[in-house]
Amino acid sequence: MLTKLPVIAALTAQDIVVASEPTWLQQWRQAAWQHVNEGAVPLWRRTDLTAFALADMEFSATTSTSQLGSAIPDGVVVMPLSQAVREHGDLVKAHLGSAVSFNASKYAALNAATWRDGWFVYVPKNHEASVPLHLLQGFGAGNTLVARNLVVLERGAQLSLIEQYAGDGGPFAVVASELILGEGATLKYTSMQTWGANVHHMGHQVAKVGNDATIVWTSVNTGAAHQHIDAETNLVGNGSRVDWTAATVAGEGQRLLTAPWLRHVGRATEAHMDFKTVVKGSGYATFDGMIKIEGGSTDTVTRLEEHALHLSPQARSDSIPGLKIDTNNVQKAGHASTSGEVDDEQLFYMQARGIPKSDAVHMIVMGFFESVLDRIPLDTLREQVTADISARI
Repeated sequence: MLTKLPVIAALTAQDIVVASEPTWLQQWRQAAWQHVNEGAVPLWRRTDLTAFALADMEFSATTSTSQLGSAIPDGVVVMPLSQAVREHGDLVKAHLGSAVSFNASKYAALNAATWRDGWFVYVPKNHEASVPLHLLQGFGAGNTLVARNLVVLERGAQLSLIEQYAGDGGPFAVVASELILGEGATLKYTSMQTWGANVHHMGHQVAKVGNDATIVWTSVNTGAAHQHIDAETNLVGNGSRVDWTAATVAGEGQRLLTAPWLRHVGRATEAHMDFKTVVKGSGYATFDGMIKIEGGSTDTVTRLEEHALHLSPQARSDSIPGLKIDTNNVQKAGHASTSGEVDDEQLFYMQARGIPKSDAVHMIVMGFFESVLDRIPLDTLREQVTADISARI
């Protein structure tokens, strides 16, 4: 039976506690809830926080339509996170909150205190999953989705994982994903936000990458009315690496912000970030990216880029790349950003060969995104997303 929780303004510490959960998790929830009540509202200049008013959010004990979009790879443990608390309690306790702390923001604390849905994925030592795993989450009975995913790869493990948020409903999604990579592990991670037009999406995604481990991260963001995603790759291990690329499309009335961080902690770490954005109509997209090289990191190689195309005079994109270096030993480090309309020479060349202007623009934009879309590991999903972006263009 569905147990309805009141709006956020009426919640109490007792509402947060789940009686069947272990004491450590109950205490963790209560500490997070204290941060919700006492923590400051984030100072996010480019996110309209009135769209994410906490007092308007309602919660229910079952809010998600979580499902597996593909078969579970042999040898991989996949189950609801609430079930994993009971069956793999030591693993969950060791990693829950280690990547996405509830101190990260008031919304991260809200997620930690009230999540009821989400997935636990565990790949044991030296196991190589043979097929991609697709986790699909959407709205259920409540008007707010509060979901938390915990993904743990042990030493030498390999996995291809797609995490997708899709569907109509809401209007609020407050989600968090923690990705823990052990020594020598490899994770091909595709994160997708393809919500309906009325959803307000608040996300936290953090990867902790161990010694000689690699994450290949592909992000696709095409839905929602408002989006604010804090994403971070934390290269804590020596020799750890990330290859991170993304495609964002903001159309009429959409306000989509992504704030990705590359944090270099270990020695000889390597990172490449290449984000691509298209805005049209009155769409507004923000890339607020940062590379941070910590004082103990040495021999770092890192590069951050964001490129945006504007398809209408009213469309807007803000690109804010940054670089902070606290060490004197860096191999290569840089950032770059470009923003503009479709190149007139390219259009002239294509129109001179009989291609109508609208078709030429469409071809250029789809080619702009091709390197990102080609990394979606499931053919059917890649075709769906490509068709969706094509229709938006």
